[in-house]
Amino acid sequence: MNHDAATAPLSGLRVLDLTRYVSGPYCTMLLSDAGAEVIKIEPKGGEISRYLEPFMSLDDGEVMSTYFLRFNRGKRSVELDIKSDAERPKLIELIRSADVLAENFRPGVMESLGLGWEELHEINPQLIYASISGFGHSAGEWRDRPAFNLVAEAMAGAVSAMPLNGGRPRANGLPFGDSVTSLHTQSGILMAIVRRGKTGLGSRVDVAMYDSMVSINEWSLAVQSGTGDELEIGREVHPWFAPYGLFEAQDGWLAICVATDPHWQAMCRAAGWGDLAADSRVTEGMNRASNFTELVQPRLEAWLSGQSVDEAVSALASEGVPVAPLQRAGDLLRCPQAESRDMLVDVLIADTGSIRLAGNPVRVEPRTTSHASGYASPGADNEAVFEGLKREVSVL
Repeated sequence: MNHDAATAPLSGLRVLDLTRYVSGPYCTMLLSDAGAEVIKIEPKGGEISRYLEPFMSLDDGEVMSTYFLRFNRGKRSVELDIKSDAERPKLIELIRSADVLAENFRPGVMESLGLGWEELHEINPQLIYASISGFGHSAGEWRDRPAFNLVAEAMAGAVSAMPLNGGRPRANGLPFGDSVTSLHTQSGILMAIVRRGKTGLGSRVDVAMYDSMVSINEWSLAVQSGTGDELEIGREVHPWFAPYGLFEAQDGWLAICVATDPHWQAMCRAAGWGDLAADSRVTEGMNRASNFTELVQPRLEAWLSGQSVDEAVSALASEGVPVAPLQRAGDLLRCPQAESRDMLVDVLIADTGSIRLAGNPVRVEPRTTSHASGYASPGADNEAVFEGLKREVSVL
């Protein structure tokens, strides 16, 4: 199911995937895309994400969870009860053969199975053990509490009061608490691989969803710490730049980001605002933000009312203004830019259908591989995986 090319960046790397839901499976899928052999260890019947809505119907009438399909392409599947003493030898056999073990249980679960970091390191000194949890494995009041993405985002201040929503907080929508944590975990795994190349030993990678959200909320922290002001997320008028935000044209919305004074001059050229280009009240960013409502907004709204989104985007982009149409998922699935960057991948589901998913954004040139593809049913690779381990041992 993985790449044929021996030159894939992570070719030859074996990853044991004990993860479920989003944060862990997304991380291991990205490793699979890069050529790693990812063996998904699932309980009898498959991990819980296989049964979560929404579902898509295949041509043969079977239904599949799109929740599961999002994060599990290109992985092999082994059904194994990790709590069973009878099946423990098989699990130990897999651990001895692996380069990476990834899990996103609550702290203490692996230790309760006799598979904490010390035990894993003894079984396989070269193993990289990556754990994802809500609040990390170090001692702390929140260590043992459960978490999903919104819990981590809220605790880390990444969900703020929205001025345009009557001051009521609003969730981000996209699961940043999961996906960003996946990226940080992938980064930690790759760091540990580099260090293993120097020391010959594996490492423990401990990533908390809360920590990841604190990390990407750095702008709010810097503003609060440095100025004492609270950064308001969702303001219509940016506190320092203008126009910078979402604006409405004849047939839809677009994002305009005038972040510098040269950008402002470029926008004035595109819109034909010779007078504003020379007006000292709006030639500098802070002044533009202060005078946006009075001087800039009426002119901008009047200009956009006579432009389609495509026309406005073309006019602004041709002058060098950062601009883009506001696209929805349906637009994105047909976006020529996404197509040109191989960011839309059609993944086969058995022999009866396919699903179009977001691709892997990391391009390692020369690019010798495509995205991993296909999905294994629960336990589909049990026999092949363990027969392969026997052959590996016999060669040794």
